[in-house]
Amino acid sequence: MTSLIRKLLPSLLLCVAASAGAAEESPITTQAIQAFWWGDFAALEQQNAALRQPGHVNSEGVLDLEWFRIGVNRVVDNSSNEAYLQELEKLTLQWAKEHPQSALAHILYAQVLVAHGWAYRGTGFVKDVPPEAWKDFENYQHRAAQYLLEHADVALTDSYGHAVLLNIAKTMNWDDQQIWDILNDGLKRNPDDTSLYFTALTGLLPKWGGDNKRLDRFIRKATEQTKAQFGSGMYSRLYSAAADDDYGHALFEDSHVDWPTMKQSYEDMLSRYPSTGRRNRYAHMACLAKDKATLLAQFDLLGKQLKPDAWGPNGERSLESCQRWARQG
Repeated sequence: MTSLIRKLLPSLLLCVAASAGAAEESPITTQAIQAFWWGDFAALEQQNAALRQPGHVNSEGVLDLEWFRIGVNRVVDNSSNEAYLQELEKLTLQWAKEHPQSALAHILYAQVLVAHGWAYRGTGFVKDVPPEAWKDFENYQHRAAQYLLEHADVALTDSYGHAVLLNIAKTMNWDDQQIWDILNDGLKRNPDDTSLYFTALTGLLPKWGGDNKRLDRFIRKATEQTKAQFGSGMYSRLYSAAADDDYGHALFEDSHVDWPTMKQSYEDMLSRYPSTGRRNRYAHMACLAKDKATLLAQFDLLGKQLKPDAWGPNGERSLESCQRWARQG
């Protein structure tokens, strides 16, 4: 065990403990956390390489790589502690220097730089960020982007690098063409990596300086690009993500979403990737769209298979209110 790992162990132990409940989500996530925790870069590299192979899409149409990245993110984004982040920077930079031909090594270092910047910014409103902290935040984002671009011949052979760039993009006012260039280049590296669409989506939301028209154009183009795999399914997936990240229960009032298109989109996805969780989500969107007939139909199909975690951030209350509305004459 390296001296860096010894220094990291106390904080990483807290990370693993905090993630214990999430371990049920996927063994892929647990494996990634444990490999990172022990500083076992070879295991991380092997896991990432295996999951990048074609066909690693689960029964719900979700890429297995997403569970791997969730595990990595739980270690990287676990703390705002300066000492922790500095040691994590040193560790991942050491990996990058020892493995200069590893895309993952370079990506992890850049991802830690991004996380370090967010530790300065925090997750509150812009007005609440001290000017000096804002400078530090921007500096780390620029450093991460510059590092990835300087090592692009290696780092951007893996679509994970494009995901990190798209995460940076939401803070740097890159235009739509730049975003699509990054996204499409990532899809050339891994055509299955549909998570790139969701990462790019975030920067187009109103709360990040985007607007309804840009968002709708993006979602419709993404839907067209993924038609062969999902039919019109990406439309509902992306607008559903927009509801969770920004619009909430006002999705159909405040955005340009079209309910008939979304309804068909859910039908397309469910015909290709049957999923109780997605059908719950379909019911939730039907409730938000005030389509009682569709809501009742989904309740009938679900029976006792109701999953509150699919009904938005305050799922239990959302489900309860929709059930009450559905019972009204």
